[in-house]
Amino acid sequence: MFFNKVLMSKTILLSCLLGFLVSMLSVDANAKYTKRSDKWEASFKVLNNQATDIDGQNGSKTAMESDYGWGFTLGYNLNPHILFNFDFSSSTPSYQATLIDADNGSSHQINHKMDLLESQFNVVYSVFAAQFTPYVQVGAGWTYVDSNIADGPPGSVCWWDPWWGYVCDSYQNTFNDTRFSYNVAVGFRYELDNSLFFRASYKQAWIDFSHSDDASIGSYHLEIGSIF
Repeated sequence: MFFNKVLMSKTILLSCLLGFLVSMLSVDANAKYTKRSDKWEASFKVLNNQATDIDGQNGSKTAMESDYGWGFTLGYNLNPHILFNFDFSSSTPSYQATLIDADNGSSHQINHKMDLLESQFNVVYSVFAAQFTPYVQVGAGWTYVDSNIADGPPGSVCWWDPWWGYVCDSYQNTFNDTRFSYNVAVGFRYELDNSLFFRASYKQAWIDFSHSDDASIGSYHLEIGSIF
């Protein structure tokens, strides 16, 4: 009985996979062809970063929670299949940092919010030269990470203002860094006849840290954009 259930499950899974492939071929055969070739495009997006853990040295670690963010893209379609774009995204996830005392090895937790600003240069390949198409993406760039934890006492600066006279203000430096990062993504794209388009994708990004494991952050993206 168990063997029959396993065999049936595999048969259903294989049938679904074959059905998906056949439907994709059917979509390609009957597709309305795109007009994006040799044109620019821009989009606005909302995203959801998934929770992740980053292991540091000597037992220290950072547990980052899931968070929503926003972003935009600007790109050029070399042809119906290849798109080069710049991709910016911003989020402010909560995190718990576990610190290890260098003298006695005891641990301490800090709960705070970090700023993640990601800038990536991507190559996107659309499978079909059609208004509806799956696509894959690879890219690299940099990510700015700000812990929002003070790295020293606050400072102040004063200046003469032409309207307000002598003005002083304070500032606070924090632990932050800009690191190399890279990504891969898969998704679907659908274009309307009026040059609007929608994209839905899943992206996996990696941030190259120097004193801990690389951060691996998965995220879901929903976009609306225009071809021009």
